[in-house]
Amino acid sequence: MKPLAYFDETLVLLHPQVSDRWDLITQLVDRMLGSPVLQAQKHDISRALLLQKIKEREEERATGLGHGVAFPHARIEGLSQPVVALALVDPPLDFGSLDGKPVSIVLLIVVPEDQPQTALQLIAQSARIFASPEKRSAFLAQSGVSAFYAYIQEHVVEKDVVLKARDIMRTPTHIVNPGTPLKEVTQLMNEQRLDTVPVCEEDGTLVGEITCDNLFKLGMPHFFTQLKSVAFIREFDPFEKYFADESHALAQDVMVRDFCAMPLKATLLEIVFELAIHQRPQVYIVQDKKCIGVIDRILVLERVIDV
Repeated sequence: MKPLAYFDETLVLLHPQVSDRWDLITQLVDRMLGSPVLQAQKHDISRALLLQKIKEREEERATGLGHGVAFPHARIEGLSQPVVALALVDPPLDFGSLDGKPVSIVLLIVVPEDQPQTALQLIAQSARIFASPEKRSAFLAQSGVSAFYAYIQEHVVEKDVVLKARDIMRTPTHIVNPGTPLKEVTQLMNEQRLDTVPVCEEDGTLVGEITCDNLFKLGMPHFFTQLKSVAFIREFDPFEKYFADESHALAQDVMVRDFCAMPLKATLLEIVFELAIHQRPQVYIVQDKKCIGVIDRILVLERVIDV
């Protein structure tokens, strides 16, 4: 099988002396520039260009994904094939990680402009390894450049992964329970600019969802939902009933149970099918019926299309 990217032992940095993440990224870029791929480029790709593209991506959205790992990356026009470089740093560096923790494992990834899916595959395969405490410990137990090179080459670079839910989902940050007053639900959705919120029992079991569509239709007589126009009636207030009910209604009174729950192993194709074809506002990733992740259209754009 053809490796996903070029990688050799010269692209492994063990405990380099660096002051911050930009210093580290610069050292990794310098190693990449010395690789056969960059040396053989018909069209020169400068140090300044690589640093600019990587910095633009970092400033747009931090690439520290948690668990002490970061995946700075960039798409480079004219690059002949993907290249990765690895660094283990001590003390750890601030990469603006989602969990707020500093980073000690950094995998720098550069790919041709037209191959963003390769960057996502490399990140996904690495994240699967480093998110597991057991696998992360096994990786860190390696000793010497050759051992770290062999591990990444075997477990990341030479893997051809199928993107799955666990690779792109985010942890749900805003959840309500069935007994949450409707007024609190709408306040939460307004303050956080949420189109959809999951409804879960205290143990995390997913039982429903509330969407803006649910709320809009709450005060609307059923027959109105079948009309193509309301031009013949102008005085009806669709929120009159909503406000009359809001004071005593709970989340369980307005939630719908026709939500889309998928397992961690659901493929990207299955997820996009639900979002695009079935017009789901959000896909919930569940394990033992408990909501452990969410995926919406914006997340797919962010994680997949706009790598």
